[in-house]
Amino acid sequence: MQPVLTIIMCAYNEMGRIQQSLDELGKILEQRGEPVEVLVLDNCSSDGTREWLRTVRHPCVRVELNESNLGKGGSIKRGISLSRGRHIVIHDPDLEYRASDIWEMLAHAYKTEAALVLGSRILGGHARYAYLQNYLGVRALTWLINALYGCRITDAATALKLMEGEMARRLTLTCTGFDLDFELVARVVRLGGRVEEIPVEYYPRTKAQGKKIRAWRDGVLALRTILANRFTRDT
Repeated sequence: MQPVLTIIMCAYNEMGRIQQSLDELGKILEQRGEPVEVLVLDNCSSDGTREWLRTVRHPCVRVELNESNLGKGGSIKRGISLSRGRHIVIHDPDLEYRASDIWEMLAHAYKTEAALVLGSRILGGHARYAYLQNYLGVRALTWLINALYGCRITDAATALKLMEGEMARRLTLTCTGFDLDFELVARVVRLGGRVEEIPVEYYPRTKAQGKKIRAWRDGVLALRTILANRFTRDT
């Protein structure tokens, strides 16, 4: 039976958090009883995450240990290629987002027939970024996507993205870092897919808590991705 949903979780040095995240997800899966697959891809963690994942035994969970660090975007692309679900959602195991919002997004996708549903931190009133430059950068890049692609979205950079499975598996994706967040939006719009948003909860962490950010470099790469996908014919 085809899963109704594939949940892609990309991990890099998330010891402690990933256990809690999978526990939260497992409780919801048990309550709902739907055919769901969870793909956990470890990006060569060095803090014990990789070793702990080898011990995970759950009928819905499949662990993939990357042989090299593919970057977050590279891991997401691998997860998409391995997925079987009618819908696919990216869900970070860092506890910044709540698993319960995934099913609200799935319901919205069914209702609107959207190819991509974004979990917006802005609409949720949770735009509490740990660093002001990140917040301003995301707002500026989202504005640019709206201007160039004719969208009306508030949070292109959200890590919580739900996609129609067949379309996601057809996408030609090239980014390997956090710029993939913007490439996914651009590619779906270029293919004529409908993009929707719903408000979600968001609990940001700091660098001291393990937040992995490179604001200026990631911002430049995202800008390049937005422009390249708008002004090239390849989709």
